[in-house]
Amino acid sequence: MQMRFIPAEGSGITQAVRAGDLVFIGGLMPVDESGAVIGSSLSTQATFVFDALKRVLAEAGATLADVVKHNVYLSGEGPFSNVDEAIAELDGVRTAYFDSPGPTSTEIFCGMEREGVFLVLDAWVIVGGKRELLSPPGHWNWKSKLPFVHGWKVGDMIFTGGQRSLNRSGHLLGAGDIEIQTDEAFRNLDTLLRTAGGDRHSLMRQNTYFRFFGQGAEVTSYWEKMTNVRRRYMSIPSAAGAGLRVTSLPGADELIQVEGIGVLGENKQRLQPANHWDWSIPGSEFTQGWKIGNLGFIGGQISADNKAHAVGHDMETQTRNVFTFIRRVLAEGGMTEANVAKLYIYYHADGGWAEIARARAIIESVQREFYGTPGPAVTAVRVSGFAFEDLLIEIEAVAVTGD
Repeated sequence: MQMRFIPAEGSGITQAVRAGDLVFIGGLMPVDESGAVIGSSLSTQATFVFDALKRVLAEAGATLADVVKHNVYLSGEGPFSNVDEAIAELDGVRTAYFDSPGPTSTEIFCGMEREGVFLVLDAWVIVGGKRELLSPPGHWNWKSKLPFVHGWKVGDMIFTGGQRSLNRSGHLLGAGDIEIQTDEAFRNLDTLLRTAGGDRHSLMRQNTYFRFFGQGAEVTSYWEKMTNVRRRYMSIPSAAGAGLRVTSLPGADELIQVEGIGVLGENKQRLQPANHWDWSIPGSEFTQGWKIGNLGFIGGQISADNKAHAVGHDMETQTRNVFTFIRRVLAEGGMTEANVAKLYIYYHADGGWAEIARARAIIESVQREFYGTPGPAVTAVRVSGFAFEDLLIEIEAVAVTGD
């Protein structure tokens, strides 16, 4: 299956990769061809990125109607008095771009790469294919009427939006309690998978976004408390994915949001290299990656040892270790970097914008050592932290083969 790379004009950045009927959209930011930030309000910037999405889709031979999943990463450092107002301003723009039923939606608040940027847009697209709307009776709902949906089944693939601890009226369940909210969110994810004719074993990629502001050993302790609930809903072995600490979620009191991509079928290969890094919970049965059909899902790779302790104290060392781990997981499935269509880069960088720019430049420099030009589509955001202390970066990859 040949991949077609769609570069941004005047830059070496790949905005999208089309592989067969799948289109992977890299993170779209409100910047022009010269790199200047467009607009000083969220609504202006949102209009720019959704217009950009239309243009990129057209170049890839797709339309907005083909978008099955979209994520919006909003600035947790922006001029928003509260998250409700930010979401309302975003909805005031994006709802005009999609007919109902539209794509799934996930929104998180995190750090941006550029000063003055308020959002990054990411999307999964399938051109054509038989579609089935996933809308279980009694499922949680939004407070206002929106064109977005909980999930889509397209062929053998299952796409779910961010699952939340809300009731049918959009009100939060389990305020202040990470265990209750985790249970509700994962129960909702489980319901969507079963509605699609699959189950938790069908889940190939699963991401958990959680809000926590502790430091040091408290980070791992909190993750383990949350994960002990998550494991009730995880298959053995589990989906690949990432656990990311974020600034906030669409509701001010929400502590967790989960999303996933599943593929139906039993003919799959678990990608679990020997002598790889490992998690802090012994015998967890977590998974580094899966290959199913012509798709490879590489879970969030970190620079750690077999006890989940960070390896390397600087961004360059950790980034190189992470790309090496990705290479090893790909190799388990007979794949290489040439098969990678999409990278999700999550990194933590403190300090001012100059320090953030230096961290991003280091990541890009190391990435070029492993990936040629044109490279894969990339969505990169800054997060508050990871599942374990002292980590600086975590990267997921999605690969497509010619199988």
